[in-house]
Formats: sequence, C-alpha cells, structure tokens
Amino acid sequence: MKYKVGILSVLVILFTAVVRAESDPQNFFQNYTRLGDNFDLMVAELYNDSAKIHAYRVYPHGLERNMEFTGAQWKQFIQKVMPLAKLQNDKSTFSDIKISEVEGGYKVKANRYSERKCYMDTGYYMILQRQVNGNLAIFEEYMETKPLSNC
Repeated sequence: MKYKVGILSVLVILFTAVVRAESDPQNFFQNYTRLGDNFDLMVAELYNDSAKIHAYRVYPHGLERNMEFTGAQWKQFIQKVMPLAKLQNDKSTFSDIKISEVEGGYKVKANRYSERKCYMDTGYYMILQRQVNGNLAIFEEYMETKPLSNC
C-alpha cells in the first residue's frame, strides 16, 4: 500500500510542476529557453496556431524586410530548421528579462543575443496569453535578425 501512495504522490508532484510551468509566465519563459537551448522540437508546441510571429531583418546594404508568420507556419519552420540549428549550435541567450501584465496576458521583454552571429536584439518580446485549457501559449513574438555574422 505504501508503494502505491508513493507513486501517486510523485505523479501529483510532477503534474503540479508541469501545470505551474505552463501557467506562470516566468516558468513558461524558463521552459522556452531550456527547450531552445536543448534544440528540443517541443518548443514549437509553446506557440498557439494563430500566433503572429514578426521578424525584422536589416541587410548590410540597407534593405529592410519585415516577415510575418502564423503560429502554425512557425511550428512547421521550427520542425525543419531545428536540426540545422543544432548542427551549427545556433542558440540565443536572453538577458535583462522583464515580465509585465498586459491586457489578456503577459509581455516578456528581453535582450536576445545570437551566439552564432554575435549580435544583440534589443527589440525582442513575446506576448503570452491563456488558452482555453488555462495554459499559457505564445500569441505574438517579435525578433530582429541579421543575415551576416558579426563574429
């Protein structure tokens, strides 16, 4: 009987930790960065299918390009590029992280440093909102990228 109670206690603790990670914005962002650092494809599941992903890119010759993806498109993109990112050790490091409440959710603002291309993205942010099941998901993300390395 003690064995069954012990397993049940462990399962409750694990379930509570998962729910907390999916419902608290700080834990959510820590999970996001951990999955990214480990090149884990599960990071794609943190995006709502209807999310808006904005990528702003400035080329060395001055051309500027705004790209926008839905969450569903971004999930597919992650599935395709994650193996290449892993081979190139293409990671981002986040600093100066600030989380604030916004209408309908939370805004996570941070400085994102590209380890592979040696540049700082000071405009990075994501908007988290609750889904029907109560868990947080990414509903908007903005990043500034550079095509060439500064290393």
